[in-house]
Amino acid sequence: MTLQDAEPQVAPDGDAPLPETLPGDGLLDPVAADVPVDPVDTGPTCRACGTALGDGQDWCLECGTATTAPRRLPGLRALGIAGVLTLALTGGAVAASYAALNQEPPPQQTKVETVAQTTPAPTTETTPEDVEPLPTVDDTPLPPPAADVTPITPAPVTPVTPVTPVTTTPSTTTTTTTETKPKPEFTRVVLPADAGALYDPAKRATASGDPAKALDGNFGTSWFVTVPEGSDMNVGYLIDLGDPTALKRIDVFTKTPGFTVQVFGAAGKAAPEEADSAKWKPLGEAGSVDGDPAEGAAPSVPPLTGDKAGDGRINLPLDEGEAGAEYRWVLVWFTTPPASGPTVRINEFKLYG
Repeated sequence: MTLQDAEPQVAPDGDAPLPETLPGDGLLDPVAADVPVDPVDTGPTCRACGTALGDGQDWCLECGTATTAPRRLPGLRALGIAGVLTLALTGGAVAASYAALNQEPPPQQTKVETVAQTTPAPTTETTPEDVEPLPTVDDTPLPPPAADVTPITPAPVTPVTPVTPVTTTPSTTTTTTTETKPKPEFTRVVLPADAGALYDPAKRATASGDPAKALDGNFGTSWFVTVPEGSDMNVGYLIDLGDPTALKRIDVFTKTPGFTVQVFGAAGKAAPEEADSAKWKPLGEAGSVDGDPAEGAAPSVPPLTGDKAGDGRINLPLDEGEAGAEYRWVLVWFTTPPASGPTVRINEFKLYG
């Protein structure tokens, strides 16, 4: 095939085709080098320069290239086989490591060494002739002491008599002190405010206050009673104790000194209706209460011993009568009126058993 057959010829302007033949300048004519020549088997040649090589020649004498062909790179199959073997070896190593970590260490081996016994050296018997004799002790007695040497006479030893220890047991005296509190001499009798009342069998009172004010515990309040002038008062204050009680003292607090008072006691469910009834038992009396008697006039009832005029009170002891005598009703009876007039004013009554 010629060059013209291989490529179609086109006119320079692109429209009309080129002529069938090229100009005869001879530049594109075929030459002998363009004709292929069948190769002739001349033996091994150098793969670099093509120089013929002799049998068994390893190097080209012209260019120095090795005649051995370079090794081919491994294919994909060889790489796959190598990868599988690598994974298998890696898995086996991991399994062996895990087994080694979880297994118990092998028991330690005891190495027994055999020591050769050494025969002791024979004992050499020593005969009596070989033993060196002990030195002889000089038993010659010492010479007697010289005449100018005074022998020392040992001092006599006095035997010591053992002393028997005496054990003294201290005597323990336990003293139990019992503190006895003194028993109170008087016990206050607690009274309700409504336990008091005016006692006037003869109806002599012309005026009277609230009896409760004489038992309310307030010294700022008071009960009073007034009778006509010119005679004795003969009125009283009645106290209901509620239960029979043994009495020892009555305290009278007053603002009108100088009157005479008598105290009576009675038992029973009701108080005697008359002041001169035999059921009333006299318990005590005092004249010129909280005051001094009038000059030149001897009171019918003497003043109470220790009554200090003007202190506003008297502490009147009561006759206990027979042993164990108890009273429910107490009558404070007024006879001689105060020096200021026929009115007695009482701030408070207090009873003690």
